[in-house]
Amino acid sequence: MASYRIKAVSRMTGIRPELVRMWERRYGLFKPQRAGNRYREFDDEDVQLLLYLRQQIEQGRAIGELAAEGRDTLLRRITSPSASPSESGQETLSLIDELLGYVLQFDQNRLEARLAELAAFASFATFSSTILTPLMHRLGDAWAAGNAPVASGHFATAIFKQRLLTMLHTTSPASAAPVVVCACPAGEWHELGLLTLAYRMQQDGWQICYLGPNLPTQALLEGCERLQPALVALSLTGYAEAAPCLEMLYEIDTQVAALYPTVAGGQAVEALRRDVRTHYLTLCDSLTAALQQGRHLRRSSAAAMSQLAPFCATKIPGHD
Repeated sequence: MASYRIKAVSRMTGIRPELVRMWERRYGLFKPQRAGNRYREFDDEDVQLLLYLRQQIEQGRAIGELAAEGRDTLLRRITSPSASPSESGQETLSLIDELLGYVLQFDQNRLEARLAELAAFASFATFSSTILTPLMHRLGDAWAAGNAPVASGHFATAIFKQRLLTMLHTTSPASAAPVVVCACPAGEWHELGLLTLAYRMQQDGWQICYLGPNLPTQALLEGCERLQPALVALSLTGYAEAAPCLEMLYEIDTQVAALYPTVAGGQAVEALRRDVRTHYLTLCDSLTAALQQGRHLRRSSAAAMSQLAPFCATKIPGHD
């Protein structure tokens, strides 16, 4: 069985280290081993239990109520055959079909219960890539084929958005962490990709300032002037016409990215990549690329690190 230090556990579960320590002391749900260097080392069962606790708390249960059931009872519930999703490709497809059925039936209770159940058994990155993203693609295909009403897309988006916002607000890094401003530019209302990026970056140690959809360039610049972020992350997905999107990217490049490190990604950026001419704005073709860009900035040379002060004055280049 693998072992993990508390920092790695925090990244995998999205639960702050100090909260893990408090639950350990107060409720005795975890008994991490001490390695030779005296660091706490948690195992796979601990990680799965923390994921389950986080999911239950997000559904409204109290940690004291959960802890009263005891570690063994909670672990039996997690490992019950009906709870864990199969890793096989065919059963994953069947699972997406099941969730899509709930969306098309507007069955909020079953959809949210099933999503909460699944979220307890995987990291957020896995849950997002294997469940949420494929489900939204399937829903989009069904809509394009005339087999899903527009309202079903809004229904699913609202539920996913609420879950992501809850996760984003439940965990946060230290106040001294560097700030990243996350927003969708003017005319862009699709937030799920941006929220996913924001949550993943928060787990990487960034302090998130989430400004939401449809933010005009001037308003974005004003926000940056107040916040002085170390990074600006933008998502562009649903632009129907190329010309307005290119004009908006030019505005961001000259007015925002010229002053603050800025990355932009999404389907619209991918579609227009050959036509975009930027001097300062970094275009990312995937969520992973945006995350890597952020990590590169965190680990950059002393000259680049000076741009982040005083937000990460205690950060040592090359160390997490």
